[in-house]
Amino acid sequence: MTALRRVVRLGRRAARRIVGSPAVNERSADSAESFERFRSLSTPALVMGPTPRHDPARDGDPRVVVLLPHLNVDRMSGGPNTVFQVTARLLRAGIKLRYAATTGPLAPDVAGLRDHMQRVTGVEAGLDDVDFVDASARGAALDVGAEDVLIATWWRTAQMANACLQHVRAREFIYFIQDFEPGFYPWSTRSALAEATYNMPVRALINEPFLRTYLRQARTGRFASDTLPAQTFMPAVERAVFARHERSAATPRRLVFYARPRNPRNLFEMGLRVLRDAAATGVFDGEPWEFLAIGQELPDLPLSPRHVLRYQPWLRYEDYGALLGSSDVLLSLMLSPHTSYPPLEMAAAGGLVVTNTYGPKTAAALAAISPAIHAAAPEVEPLVDELRRAVAAVSTPRSSPRLALPATWDEALTDALPWLVEQVRELRAA
Repeated sequence: MTALRRVVRLGRRAARRIVGSPAVNERSADSAESFERFRSLSTPALVMGPTPRHDPARDGDPRVVVLLPHLNVDRMSGGPNTVFQVTARLLRAGIKLRYAATTGPLAPDVAGLRDHMQRVTGVEAGLDDVDFVDASARGAALDVGAEDVLIATWWRTAQMANACLQHVRAREFIYFIQDFEPGFYPWSTRSALAEATYNMPVRALINEPFLRTYLRQARTGRFASDTLPAQTFMPAVERAVFARHERSAATPRRLVFYARPRNPRNLFEMGLRVLRDAAATGVFDGEPWEFLAIGQELPDLPLSPRHVLRYQPWLRYEDYGALLGSSDVLLSLMLSPHTSYPPLEMAAAGGLVVTNTYGPKTAAALAAISPAIHAAAPEVEPLVDELRRAVAAVSTPRSSPRLALPATWDEALTDALPWLVEQVRELRAA
């Protein structure tokens, strides 16, 4: 496919997403053909994944089994890497691990995964201490030993972990919660299945107190009770990676937009509207600006007759840190009680952030993390106003950023890791 055809195809896809128009020749949702997949009595399969199975050969080698959607190094983002940061440290307590890919592949190979885990976490793992298994193929089995303890990391893996309980001694599993996942979908079968996981027999490890507060305020599942065993932590932002990189005064100012049109909670359409309205009202007229989109591939999109949003391809972790450190403003939206990582990383890198509030994730709470984080309700006009303030503040000299976040993962997990070790030992002794 030529570069031009590829850009045209991406442009058509983006246009359909923005205006909501149906794809050409798209099959009617209620046509007879669309129901063919439901004719078998074995359908619909509500949760796809491996079938849990007890393997007596594993009984003598108990492990913590960490269920992940995939184990593909090229797709490791903040969520999966945080799972590695937390679980790899169990090795220091003498707890062996097995990571299982449940719906996507293991790639490139076990050696590559082992290298990635060690590079990300700094934890060295002996060959006998960590297993990686691919249980993502259709019809695959997920073999567990009777003494294994399950850690779920996504709502589908929670459904799998719950099914595994009939094959292990433990009566509960550990649920590593990093977002309110029913919100990933419209009210639907998927959102119902995701929300049902909060009523399962779990002990919850929660990324950010904002998220725990939201679950409690919403009285979701077992979070309606104060007796649920749960622990939170604030993620670390590595200051060596996310630091200020001064650019030449001759270069344009730079705004980075965290643009993920395939993830509705990231409010791509609203963010694009904010940028276009800001450009139309002269927010960027004081000096030259460039605009980069990160997150998912996009065609070039005009913001005004003089401004264009251009896609920045995926970068290595260290290069991504350098990009934020040499940028001035980040627009990063997420309709969730979790902050997401880019606003925290940009604040650490010395830039200014415009993001949205949601539930306990208030403007005051975000400013308490860093005064560099400007937050407003998820509405166009308030966000344009905050963007205007951030752009105006770019030229104002600022001291080193104050960031109320841990600088290392050992610091971040000071309370959470001992709690997790205790839960594993209690579940094994059940």
